[in-house]
Amino acid sequence: MHKKIVIIGSGFAGRQACKALRHMASDVLVLDPSPVTTMLPALPDLAGGWIEERLVQHPMATHVPRNIQWIQQSVSSIDLDAGVVVANGQEWCYEVLLITPGSVPNFYSTPFPRDRMYGLGSVADALRIRENFTQYLQRAPFPHVVVSGTGYTGLELAMSLLFRAQAEGRKCAVTIVDPTPILLPSLPDRQRQFVLSFLTSAGAEVRMGVAVESFDGRDAVIGGTTCKDVFFCWAAGSKLAIEDIRGSVPRLRDGRLKVQPDLSLPGYANVFAAGDAAAIEYRGAPLRKAVNFAYYGGQHAGRNMARLLDGHPTRPFRPVDLGWIVPFHSTSIGRLPGGIWIRGRIGVRLHHLMCGLRNYSLANFAGCLQLALNPYKNGAHS
Repeated sequence: MHKKIVIIGSGFAGRQACKALRHMASDVLVLDPSPVTTMLPALPDLAGGWIEERLVQHPMATHVPRNIQWIQQSVSSIDLDAGVVVANGQEWCYEVLLITPGSVPNFYSTPFPRDRMYGLGSVADALRIRENFTQYLQRAPFPHVVVSGTGYTGLELAMSLLFRAQAEGRKCAVTIVDPTPILLPSLPDRQRQFVLSFLTSAGAEVRMGVAVESFDGRDAVIGGTTCKDVFFCWAAGSKLAIEDIRGSVPRLRDGRLKVQPDLSLPGYANVFAAGDAAAIEYRGAPLRKAVNFAYYGGQHAGRNMARLLDGHPTRPFRPVDLGWIVPFHSTSIGRLPGGIWIRGRIGVRLHHLMCGLRNYSLANFAGCLQLALNPYKNGAHS
């Protein structure tokens, strides 16, 4: 079947592209397997039971403009040379394409039993962690959480589960491991030491330069030491949600597609990428994956798609870094616009506030605002 515009993914970038195209008369199709939009930065809180499920998602159907068709299907492959997208075995031809399916946990073909590992990339992942960790705390005589990966998602998840165990009155060991030698190498040494000091003072053991050597579904071997009956979380990286993309496009190791200044793909002026699918070069290096860049990148890509169809020249995307905040339950680390570093409880409040501002309904905003005013005051949420 044929559509003038096809958008793959309805996350932050895809949704903003839809808004930018809401006045287009052309046929516009959105393909996404999820029935809901998701507030991804809140997933570690959801996994630990600190936030209600309703505050991190909203029905996708309520966000689709009337001129846009949304089909709940997963894209399995893209053929850029043929101009075809395949979803659930059905082929869709396009004139203009936006690739923004998001990212998923990267398990790197690990031989460990996947059904006993916990990645965090969706609401379903977070709810699985929350339910199974509650059961684990009830049955395990000596609870021990092992998190493989020291990126921000891994650290947030480790702290969320550690404080959940404490709230349930259980003493729980937490071991965070990574084969790389330095924790959060992108941070200045002073800020890195702050994070490390907080993690260890909270009760977590951080082991850099070692890896999980084996995991049989119950016991893990870390640096030659066997840890019995662990709750094993995998946070060792993410990758583009669609691997089968045919065409001559340069990519980063995590699958992101290198884009030109207008967010189109080199050699494919009618194909754009945004969000976690786009490797946007800025000051000589690719921008980090962030809600801010996905939000405004999707908006800009949508506008450029409209310009292209109208016969007008596309415009370069000029990213503005609005900073970032990473909450660790009772403290935080972040960098605000202007290079201002922020720590502590105020960052946790700002995290919840920003989740509310980027959320999908007034009710969700109100719930996040309440959390910003009283972080984790009510403990567990069901």
